[in-house]
Amino acid sequence: MFIQSLKEKFSDIKSRWKKAVNTDNIIDFSVDVGLIAFDVLSSPILIVVRIIRFYFKKFVNKYLKRFLKWFVHRVLRIKWYEEFSRLQLTQDKR
Repeated sequence: MFIQSLKEKFSDIKSRWKKAVNTDNIIDFSVDVGLIAFDVLSSPILIVVRIIRFYFKKFVNKYLKRFLKWFVHRVLRIKWYEEFSRLQLTQDKR
C-alpha cells in the first residue's frame, strides 16, 4: 500500500516534470540565471565606480570651485557682490 502510493506520487511528479521542462522554459531559466550572474559579477565594479565618483565630486566641489573663485576675484578682479547687492536693492524696491 505504501509503496504503491509512493510509486503513484513519483509518476505524478515525473509527468509534471516532463510538462514543465520544455525548450521555452529552459531558455527562460538560462536567461534568468545569466542575468543574475551578470548582476552579481558587475556589482563590485559598480561599487568601485561609485566610490571614485564620490571622491571626484568631492575634489571638484572643494578644490576646483575654490580655484575658480580665486581666479575670478584675484586675477580677473570681478566683484560679484556689488552687482548682486545692487540687484537685490532693485528687487526690494518693487
